[in-house]
Amino acid sequence: MAIEQQQYQRKLRAALDRHQVLLKEVNHRVKNSLQVVSAMLQIQANSVDDPALSERLNEASTRINAVGRAYERLAYNADHENIDLAEYLRQIVDDLQPTVAPCKIEFDAPEEIQIAADRAILIGLVINELVSNAGKYAYPDCPSGSIWVRLVQPDNNSVLVSVRDEGAGLPAGFDPTASKGLGTRLVNALSKQLGADLTRPTSRIGTNCVLLVPLKPPPAK
Repeated sequence: MAIEQQQYQRKLRAALDRHQVLLKEVNHRVKNSLQVVSAMLQIQANSVDDPALSERLNEASTRINAVGRAYERLAYNADHENIDLAEYLRQIVDDLQPTVAPCKIEFDAPEEIQIAADRAILIGLVINELVSNAGKYAYPDCPSGSIWVRLVQPDNNSVLVSVRDEGAGLPAGFDPTASKGLGTRLVNALSKQLGADLTRPTSRIGTNCVLLVPLKPPPAK
C-alpha cells in the first residue's frame, strides 16, 4: 500500500511538472506572438502618410505590448498565476517613455506587490491609457513636462495607482462618463471590470487620476 502511494505521488509530481513546463511554453509563445503583432503595427504606423491613422496604430501597439509584458513575466516566473505588479508597471512605463517624449515619466513603487496576472493586465492597460493621454494633452505649450506614476499598497486588500501631471488640466465641465474618446472609454470599462474606484481629485494645477483596485476580484453578482 505504501509503495503504491509513493508511485502515485511520483506520477502526480511528474504530471504537475509537465503541466508547468507546458504552461510556461504557452506563455512564452503568447508573449512572442503579441510582440510580433505589436511590431507589425509599429511598422505599419511608420509607413502610412496619415498622421491620425499612424497615431491610432501606435496606440494599438502600446496596448498589445502592455498585455505581452505580462505574459513575458509569466513565462519566466516560477509562479504561473501571479506577477509583481510594481515591476510589471515599471516595464510598461519604460515602454511608454519614447511615445510621450519629450515628456518625462517619473515612476515610484514599492519593491514588490504580488497580484493575479489577469488583474495586473487590466491595471497595466488603464495606466497605459492614462499616461498616453497625459503625454498627448497635458503640456500643449510646454511638451517637456513630467508625468508622475505612483503605486502604493494602502492595506492588505488593495493597491492604489495614480497618474498625475502639472499641465493644462481637464476642460471645464469635463464628464469622463460621457466622453466619446476611446482612451477614456477604455479606462472606464477596465476600471469597472476590476471593481476599482477611479477618481480625479481636484488639483491646483494639472490632472490627477487615482485608481483604487481590490487585490481580489469582486464577487460575481
